[in-house]
Amino acid sequence: FHFGSLSLTDEPCRTATYEAVQEAKKAGAVISYDPNYRALLWGSVEEAMKQMREPVPYVDVMKISDEETALLTGAEDPYEASARLIEQGVKIVVVTLGADGALVRTKEGAAVVTGYSAKVVDTTGAGDSFWGGFISQLVASGKQPEKLTLEELKSCVRFANAVASLCVTRRGAIPAMPTKEEVERRMA
Repeated sequence: FHFGSLSLTDEPCRTATYEAVQEAKKAGAVISYDPNYRALLWGSVEEAMKQMREPVPYVDVMKISDEETALLTGAEDPYEASARLIEQGVKIVVVTLGADGALVRTKEGAAVVTGYSAKVVDTTGAGDSFWGGFISQLVASGKQPEKLTLEELKSCVRFANAVASLCVTRRGAIPAMPTKEEVERRMA
């Protein structure tokens, strides 16, 4: 079950989202959360922080950008921010670092996986393509999130980095999504 914070900005969607997350968790679903903060959609930063932090205890797998770390955890540093989310019960935290790649953290530890160089045309969809690539590899593993080793998760992040690096070389979000074959060639 995946959700983001756009549905948390206003009622009745906010309550419906919280209830859906809670019901999915009760049913045994893996909960994925990408806050994807958009300042213009919130009445205030304080309201955004409150609402975006609320569902964290239900989350298994979470992606945040290096620009969202302080907003969601109070810590600017990606290592500290990801550690705080793990302390709150998140099993896997991925902090995207733009062109520098991404940091992945579990209880086992943390690692940075460097990104791929790319001639950037449009960053629209970069985060979504990254997370889609990561989740696709997580699902393909056939394992529950907490059963994946840090090495296995680094492989998921490498794939996600390749997806995002291809996405940003094209215009638009959906039209820019690469095929699996393109991603595999990029990683070769």
